Amino acid sequence: MSKQNMMMIKKLSKANLKADKVKNYFAGSIIALAAVLLTVVLTFGYNSFTNLQQDSDFQAIFNDVSETEIFQLKQVYEVDEVGLYLEVGREKQEERLLSILYTDQMMMDLSYARIDEGKFPTKPNEIVIERDYFSTTSQKPGIGDRIVVEFRNNASKEMQMNEFVISGLLHTTASGEGNRISYNALVSKAFVDADPHLSKEKYSAAIRILNAGSYANEELKSKIKDIGKQIGLSEQNIQINHMNVDTNNLSSDTILTIFCIIIIIALACWVVIYNIFYISIIKQIKQYGQLRALGATRKQIKKLVKYEGRYLSRKFIPAGVLLGCLISWAMNPSVWNLFPSIILALAAGLFTELTVRFSLNSPANFAAKISPIEAIRYVGAETYTFKKKEKKSSKRLTPFTLARMSLTRSRKKTTLTLLSLVISGALFISFATLLNSVDSIAKTRQYFPNNGKFIIQINNELYSETVNLSDLQSEDQLSGALKDSILSISGVENVVDRQYIEAAVNGANESADPVVVGIENISASNIESLRKRLVHGEILEPNSSNNSYILMNSSSGDFEFYDIRYQVGDRISLIIGDDQNKIEHEFEIIGDLADKNLGVLFYLPSGVMESITPFNPNQSYEVILTEDTNEQLVKDELQKLIQNKDTLKLNSFSDMAKSNKAAFRTITIVVYTFMIFLALFSVINLLNTVMTSINARKVELGIMQAIGMEYKQLSAMLGYEAGFFIVGSFVISLIIGNLIGYGLSESLGNVGGFSFIQYQFPWSPILIYLLVMLLIQAVVLKFMRILTAKKTVVERLR
Repeated sequence: MSKQNMMMIKKLSKANLKADKVKNYFAGSIIALAAVLLTVVLTFGYNSFTNLQQDSDFQAIFNDVSETEIFQLKQVYEVDEVGLYLEVGREKQEERLLSILYTDQMMMDLSYARIDEGKFPTKPNEIVIERDYFSTTSQKPGIGDRIVVEFRNNASKEMQMNEFVISGLLHTTASGEGNRISYNALVSKAFVDADPHLSKEKYSAAIRILNAGSYANEELKSKIKDIGKQIGLSEQNIQINHMNVDTNNLSSDTILTIFCIIIIIALACWVVIYNIFYISIIKQIKQYGQLRALGATRKQIKKLVKYEGRYLSRKFIPAGVLLGCLISWAMNPSVWNLFPSIILALAAGLFTELTVRFSLNSPANFAAKISPIEAIRYVGAETYTFKKKEKKSSKRLTPFTLARMSLTRSRKKTTLTLLSLVISGALFISFATLLNSVDSIAKTRQYFPNNGKFIIQINNELYSETVNLSDLQSEDQLSGALKDSILSISGVENVVDRQYIEAAVNGANESADPVVVGIENISASNIESLRKRLVHGEILEPNSSNNSYILMNSSSGDFEFYDIRYQVGDRISLIIGDDQNKIEHEFEIIGDLADKNLGVLFYLPSGVMESITPFNPNQSYEVILTEDTNEQLVKDELQKLIQNKDTLKLNSFSDMAKSNKAAFRTITIVVYTFMIFLALFSVINLLNTVMTSINARKVELGIMQAIGMEYKQLSAMLGYEAGFFIVGSFVISLIIGNLIGYGLSESLGNVGGFSFIQYQFPWSPILIYLLVMLLIQAVVLKFMRILTAKKTVVERLR
C-alpha cells in the first residue's frame, strides 16, 4: 500500500471519528476503563506481593536441629544460606508482647532485620530491642541505659527477671507499623550459654534455597521436605515459610485467579468494543459501500476500521494507564515501587491495545465484505429471511409490537448488548449473594458457643517451639478461685469452663514425631449439641466417671492431616501430660460424631479429664452476663483479675465482632468496587446501542411520525426497547447470579470452619441494583427524548 493511500486512510478515519462523536466518546471511555482496571490489577498486585516477599528471605525453618544436623544442612548443595535462632522467652504485658530471641547475623539478614543504632549484643547482660516497644510508654531508654525485663523462660518454663543494658536499637520489617502488639528483642550467645536451661536447647535453622525462584511452587515445597529428610529431620519439624514461597513462587491457584481477573476485564472490553464498532459500521454501511464503489479494496476498508481503533487507543490508553497508576498508588503508597510499576503499567497498556485490535477483527472483516449493491439496498436495519413463508398479521401495530420488531430484526446487536449487561449483572448478583451469606456475628459466635460476652483463655500468643498448651495449663491460672472471683462480679450470671488438652497417640506414625490430637470435655453446656451430631455408637454423659471410653469426631481435620483412621470399637492409647509428668491411658471408642466444624478429634466427660490429667485441663472460661449489664464495667473488672496472670488473655465478643465486621467490610468494598467498574462497560455499551440505533433509524422514525405516530407513542416504543435490555438483563442476571451465589455459599458453608457462610438471599444489594438499573433506564429514556426532539420530522426525512 502506497504512502499516499495510507495518508488518505488516516484522513478518512480521523474525519469519520470527528463526525461520529458518540462512537469516539463511548469507545474511548471503554478503552480507558479497561486500561485503568488492568493497570490497577497488575501494579497493585505486584506491589502487594513484593511487600510480602520483602518480609523475609528464607523458604523454610527447621526446628530442633542439633549441631550435627546444622553441619549436615550447611553441606547440602541446594541450601544457599543457613541462619540460626533460639526463642529465649516472652514478656507479656497488658497491651504488648515482647519476644526475646538469640539470632546469628545470617538470621538477621534472612529476616531483613538490622541494628539501626549501637551494636550487636555480645555480653550476657546486653540486649538489642525495638525502639517502637517504648512508643506507648513514658519510658524512653536509649543506648547504654538499663532496663529490667520479666519473662517466661522457654526452656525452664519459669518466670525470671533480668537486668539488661541496651546495646542497640533493632529495626524489623514490622517497625513503624501502627496498632502493633508484638515486638522483638535480641540477647547474646553468652546469655544463652550462661543459662543452665537454655544452653541445652536445640536451635532452629532458617534456610534459603539456592536459586529458589527457578522452582515451581509445589516443587520447591517438595525440595524443602527432601532436604529435611536428608539430615534425618521429621516432617513435623519442617516449617515452610508459605509467605515467602507462595509470593515468590506463585501457585497454580494464584496464577489462575489473576488470569481469570485479566480475562474477565479483557472479555468485557472485547464485547463492548466489538459492539460499538459493529453498530457504527451498520450505521455507516452506505458510506463504506460508496468507498468500495470508488475503488477502495477490502484490505483498505479493513485498514480504515483498524486505524480508527489504533487512533482511539493512542488517545485514551495513556490516560487510562496514568489514572490506574494513580489509583494503585493511592491504595497503598508505602509499598509503591516506581520502576517495576511503570513497566507493568506499560504492559497493561500494551495488553489493552492488543485487546482493542482483537476486538476490531470481526467488525473490520464485516465492513470489508460490504459490496456497493448491498450498501445501496440497505435500509437501516438488519433483515432476516426465513425458509417458511411468514403469515400476514392483521394485528394492530402498537409501540410494543414495533419495539419487538426493531429488536428482533437486529438480533446480533440486541444479543451483544444484552450479553454484556447479563455478564456484569450475573457477576454482581453472584458475589452479592456470597457476601450477603457471610455472617460475621455467626463467625464470632463460634468462639462463644454459650452466648457469653467474654472469654478468659490460655494465651495462645505464648505458644512456641518449646512452650505448648500443657506447659501453660500447669501454671493453674484458670483455677477454681479465679472462677469464683469472676462469679462475684456484679452482672455475671454464669461462667462456663471449657476443658481442652493435647495428647499424643501412642504407636501412630512411629517413624516421626508423635501424632498430637485435641481432647475436649463433654459438659452440660455442649451435650445436646453433641447428641445431634452423633452418627454411630453411643455418647458419654457429662457426669460419667467411666474412664474406659472416649468419643470420636471422624470429620475432624486431624484424620486427614495425620493420615490416621479409627472406627467405633477400636482401642486407642493416648499419652497425656506435660514434660515433667506424663501418663499413658487406653480407651475404647464408644461413639462417632460427624461435624467438620468441630475441629476437635476426641471428647471425654469433664470428670474423667480431671482425673486422668496431671494438671488443670481448663483452657478457657466463658463469661455469661445478665441482661442490661454494663459490659465495659465487667470488662474492667476482668482485666484487673488477670493483670498479674501472664498466661491468660481476655477476649470480648463485641471487640471480636467489630474486628470480623471490619475485615468483611474491606473485602466487600474491594469486590463491589471491581464489580462497579465492570458494570460501567455494560452501561456504556447500552447507551451507545440506544443512541446509535436512534441515529441510524432517524428516517424510519420520521416516516412513522409523518404517517400519524404521536410523539408520546414514539417515546413509548423507544422506552420498550430500552426496557427490554434493562428488565431482561435484570431478570436473567437475577436467576443466573442467584444460582451461582447459592452454589458458592453452599459449597463453602460445608467446608470445616466455614459454617458461618449460610445462603441468604441478598435483598438489599439486589434492591439497590434494581434501583440503579431503573435509574439507568430513566437516563436512557431522557437521552432518547432529547435525541428524537432535536430535529423536526421534515429534517429527519431529508
